[in-house]
Amino acid sequence: MTGLKKLISLASAAALALSMCTVSVSASEAYDPYNYDRWGDAISSQAGYTADGFVDGNTIGCGTMNEPADIFVSHDDLVYIVDKGNNRIIVTDLEFNLVKVMEDFKLNGESSPLKKPTGIFVDRFTDLIYIADNENGRVIKCDTDGNILKEFGRPESELYDAELTYNPNKVLVDKAGNVYIVVRSVTKGAVMYNSDGKFLGFYGANRVEQTAEVLANAFWNLISTDEQRERTAKNTPIGFTNFDIDELGFIYTVTESTETTTDLVKKLNPRGDNILDSLGAADMTFGDIPPAYYSIYAKNSSLTDIDLGPNGELNILDFQHGRIFQYDKECWLLFIMGGTGEQLGTFRSATAIESHDDKLYVVDSRKNGVTIFTRTTFGEIVTEAANLYNDGKYEESLEPWKSVLKYDGNYRRAYIGIGNALFNRFEYKEAMEYFEISISRGRYSRAFEGYRDEWLKENFTAIMITIIVVVVAFLVLGHLKKKGKLKFLKGGA
Repeated sequence: MTGLKKLISLASAAALALSMCTVSVSASEAYDPYNYDRWGDAISSQAGYTADGFVDGNTIGCGTMNEPADIFVSHDDLVYIVDKGNNRIIVTDLEFNLVKVMEDFKLNGESSPLKKPTGIFVDRFTDLIYIADNENGRVIKCDTDGNILKEFGRPESELYDAELTYNPNKVLVDKAGNVYIVVRSVTKGAVMYNSDGKFLGFYGANRVEQTAEVLANAFWNLISTDEQRERTAKNTPIGFTNFDIDELGFIYTVTESTETTTDLVKKLNPRGDNILDSLGAADMTFGDIPPAYYSIYAKNSSLTDIDLGPNGELNILDFQHGRIFQYDKECWLLFIMGGTGEQLGTFRSATAIESHDDKLYVVDSRKNGVTIFTRTTFGEIVTEAANLYNDGKYEESLEPWKSVLKYDGNYRRAYIGIGNALFNRFEYKEAMEYFEISISRGRYSRAFEGYRDEWLKENFTAIMITIIVVVVAFLVLGHLKKKGKLKFLKGGA
């Protein structure tokens, strides 16, 4: 244990020294990069991405943007920006050179302009463009010239409450051509149509958080009369705010509410079931972790957008704090970046996020532009290590994880990654040391069991010989004592 304590002491000293280096390396950022330790306390960290550019309408060459609301990068490397206040779609290349401006939309040959559009999706299989035309109460499907091929309007169904408004906010399309639309007033999930425009129902509704009030209302409903139940306030889930879809067809959603912790982030299968539940989603925290000692003064994160990166990363945008939280596909936190402010890399009103290769693009509706983040060297190493680890290549991830610690001795995930790599190489004793540093009790217990079994196997022969020798010795001594040949043993003396 003395050696282990010494190792922990050295690791702590190294972490402190490296964290000091982190401050100096990240000094050029307008915000302080941080992460969380085992206890949920914020600690200094290296920057996984750095803000290296900002573009607005004048930079692009299309005139001033007005409340941009969404951004999408298509499979053919075109960037689509929803310029909400100007009722148009700006199209650029990846360097933000202007390709065209889409504002002349036609339906059956007649002009049909947008009115406060808020969302966009480009189908990689058909190159057709889907736009959430908010104040026109429709989603349009159009070609690249702006010719509207179909409108997805208010559902004509008893399932859609007559009292609900229909102002589409976000839209996406799956491989089968089914269209999913987020409507803020709808709490039953996304409004779903097939490719022909037939209303199919609702998809992926959030659950009601089981608070004390909800449980109490459920109890009283059991014993109340019909008239009393009519007067009781209804408990309804909060509708999700935004979504994205991966190449396998799984839909990821985020919910912006700061009043609930249920279903803030979900991964939905085709039936609308949340797959993250199998990963322990109830115990996961997305966004900022409220500080334990002064949480009454802290504001909860407000998750307004989610983007799926090229390696399955989850890029989640926090409107409340102007921050980006990036998680790997197993929902391990990788990096936190951004903040509120006027400097490059901070936001006044972060509303949408999109990724492409090693870039992140964040739309600010008040700065009327897009901030560009580029992955750093540290970010590249962490991404490589996390991808190898999540693909089950634990041993291959060992050296990248060790490199991560050279940059940031506070990076807890690296200790866990190294511990798992050593565990899979049956180096249990060494794995125990890294799991203890990372305070991973469950992993430490498994490594200890492996080390114990290994030690017993290696020393089995010696242990058995020792036991046999001790047993035989006691038998011989007992026999001699009975024969009186060991007088000094008589009486047990």
